[in-house]
Amino acid sequence: MVDNAPHPAAAQLATLGEALGVAVSYGHRIMGGVGGTVDVLRREDGGLVVLKRYWLPDGDEPSPAESEFRALSLARQHGIPCPAPLWIDRIGLFQERAVLIEYIDGKTLLQPSDPLDWARQLASALAAIHQIRPAVEDEALFPVLTTGQWPHEDEYPFADAEHPLREHVRSTRRRAKASLQPETAVYLHHDYWPGNTLWMDEQLIAVVDWEGGVIGDPAIDVACCAFDISMLGLDVAASHFVAVYRELSGRALPNLAYWALMAAGRPWPDIAIWLPGWEAMGLDLDPNEARDRHRSLIESALAGLPAART
Repeated sequence: MVDNAPHPAAAQLATLGEALGVAVSYGHRIMGGVGGTVDVLRREDGGLVVLKRYWLPDGDEPSPAESEFRALSLARQHGIPCPAPLWIDRIGLFQERAVLIEYIDGKTLLQPSDPLDWARQLASALAAIHQIRPAVEDEALFPVLTTGQWPHEDEYPFADAEHPLREHVRSTRRRAKASLQPETAVYLHHDYWPGNTLWMDEQLIAVVDWEGGVIGDPAIDVACCAFDISMLGLDVAASHFVAVYRELSGRALPNLAYWALMAAGRPWPDIAIWLPGWEAMGLDLDPNEARDRHRSLIESALAGLPAART
């Protein structure tokens, strides 16, 4: 994984300028991501563009750059607010996989003045994302998940790490997985949460970070975003987000409780690993408070599954 790629060299910037038709220079780095390096470049005409570089994929895994480039194209075709894809490195200009995308002048919004309206906008955008229909030839870019499969199984939540709830979680998850109901698979953003949205005047203007798209149960995206909203201390907004999504999409989300448990396992065993990312977005959360909140959400997810009561 490439978290801190070197700054682009002068010759690389010159090639990027030729591709765009306007000279570019280095601007600054955007911190906070965990999957690659994000740099802002200045266009000679005064505009900005974003250079994203990712780790090299393993084996037959799709290139994150190719996935993001295609996903952004599809999203814009569906009228979803997101950056325009501008250029993709298919000439080996960078050691990493790289794309250039439009710069959107917005900010993350993790402490909204109107949490319910904020949640409504998040739900509306996600319902639209789940309307994306990739073409047959996109299958290699957006893997199809089997029933109960977590995206990127190597990042499986609740791995063998020490935690007081480990055995309870693992046994409940195993029994609940066997009872999952069939669900129509849709395109999933796979990293949809408030930190991957940009806002202006408390209006959602863009969804970003599209490199991890997969095809699977829509409740995966819903559960992950609801968990992240609750981790911000906005439990009522999280419930409203789910309710609005159900209303707009017409989906019952029969497996939501199962995916809520899986979503809670992403930062397992210690939520503190997420604190630097939140801090980079301006949210100051005490580690012990975050741990208490995380444990409470795991316990709530367990309570939502019938297997937890047997």
